[in-house]
Amino acid sequence: MKVKVILRQRVTLETDSRLSSLERGSCAAEELVRSRNMASSGTIVCIIYAFGITVGVANSSLKLECDETNTGQFGQQSLLKCVIKQPTVKVRVVIWHKVGENEEALLVFEDTVKKQVQGFRFVEPFWITNKPDLSMLINNTKMEDEGEYLCTVVTDAGEGEKITQLKVKARYNQPTITQTKKTKTSNVASYLICESFGGDPKGKLRWFDEHDKDWTNSSNMTIKKTDNGLFKLSSWLPLMSGSTYESYTCKVYDGKGVEEGKVFFEPNKQIDPEASVNNEELKKETSPAAFVAPVVVIGSLIVGLLLLLLYRKRSQSPHERVEIQDPDVETGDPEYKVEYKNQP
Repeated sequence: MKVKVILRQRVTLETDSRLSSLERGSCAAEELVRSRNMASSGTIVCIIYAFGITVGVANSSLKLECDETNTGQFGQQSLLKCVIKQPTVKVRVVIWHKVGENEEALLVFEDTVKKQVQGFRFVEPFWITNKPDLSMLINNTKMEDEGEYLCTVVTDAGEGEKITQLKVKARYNQPTITQTKKTKTSNVASYLICESFGGDPKGKLRWFDEHDKDWTNSSNMTIKKTDNGLFKLSSWLPLMSGSTYESYTCKVYDGKGVEEGKVFFEPNKQIDPEASVNNEELKKETSPAAFVAPVVVIGSLIVGLLLLLLYRKRSQSPHERVEIQDPDVETGDPEYKVEYKNQP
């Protein structure tokens, strides 16, 4: 029987005899790539450990079960489930790595955790609890984490490996609606703009009026991929002059057509910021305060002028009486005689 031990450097070791042990070497555990030939007596497995090389005959009947497909949410934890369905099994080696990558091990266990890439960990300390749960947990799942993962296990009852797939999904956030009156079309009064972002795969925005009539075909939608690999959805719905409804609803759907959120909007009660500014200016111009203030100012000026005239009149009135006073008439002094020229 021939046994092959294939490293990443494509180094091959062959022997024509059944091996029970090999002299220890010094290769890293994550450099393990196994190749085995099936025989009637079982499978000969050669494993490269961090402390050397160990060869043994393993039973291929190990009941290792992994979920075929796992779905994770962007920015959250994702669980890749793998469990040994056999009682009283002593786990010796567990290696997790992503298929199709540079095959660098993400997790390596050999009596203890030898390697743990940041963001990945065993969900259960099985070497302490003796529970046969070898599942891997991914913290803060990213879109690039999507793919296939290989779990390799060696126990005292045999060895096995399983591939499990991770699909990463990002949920779209709550959509928002704004209204703008900037339009180049004469028969279009304004536009409603619905936006939602942070989702994956590509989704869709749909429009409905208060009677649940679908107006999506009248809208124009754009899809933009952001720097984090997620998508931003934008949809413009034109509101024709004199033909708008009282309310509209924008709904966001994921790539499978499942609704993930919606928003309600009343165009007649909510307008864009630019229109709001113009309205505020109009209110200021037409408000009662706009008329009262000038009247108060003018009235104050008039009152002030009247008071000034009255003051001046009072200050000048004694001198005027002196100028027109006839001392002879008022005092009756006989020394003076009054003559009237016009008297016949």
